[in-house]
Amino acid sequence: MSAQGSAGAGADRGKEAVQLLAGVIDVGLEQAEGLLRRMRGVLGRSDLREVAADGQEELRARGELLLGRLAPATESHLEGVARRAAASRRTSSDA
Repeated sequence: MSAQGSAGAGADRGKEAVQLLAGVIDVGLEQAEGLLRRMRGVLGRSDLREVAADGQEELRARGELLLGRLAPATESHLEGVARRAAASRRTSSDA
């Protein structure tokens, strides 16, 4: 492969990268435009406070569900006390 051929291939890759980046930017701008249109509709509502409160409650509930799935469940205090008492009785009866 000649030096000119490899330079042409590099230029093609560079052009392709720029085109991909431009495509990503276009999709992002399209999404932002849609979001702005929806926000304009929401801001024009008379019940904006209620909508915001509902949104906050929904986000809180979603966060609680996510943490419930990801975080290990904590043992209740009485379950821990009962487990320690049962273990203590077992070690006492073994001795």
